[in-house]
Amino acid sequence: MKALKQLLVFALVTFLAVNTSFAKGNERDDNEINQLRASVENASATDWKVYAEAAERCIELKANLSEAYIWIEKSIEINSNSENLEVKGDYLRLNGAKKMAIATYNQAILAGMNEGRDITKLQKKVLRLR
Repeated sequence: MKALKQLLVFALVTFLAVNTSFAKGNERDDNEINQLRASVENASATDWKVYAEAAERCIELKANLSEAYIWIEKSIEINSNSENLEVKGDYLRLNGAKKMAIATYNQAILAGMNEGRDITKLQKKVLRLR
């Protein structure tokens, strides 16, 4: 059941991402996206940070969001931590999945507490969504 829910969310988010990426595309962003793709392709199999940073930049640009989702999921698969969970929360928030974003930010808060990270920014993100 959980896998089905994730699949449906992924399909919805991918649909929204494709629509957003077509609306926002321009040549400068396309060049940057190509550079992000190259960095991901050249990343080592254990380098979660490259995937997370590439996804984060796509979220900032509001471009290439379907691929950004794949990258953030790959980052979390390699090493789930507060940084990549926060990026996933940002992705979900951008795509209107408010409840899922809050849940993911809460996971990031717990991970951040375990990592000894300052979680103030994450807490503020949750409060803004409530």
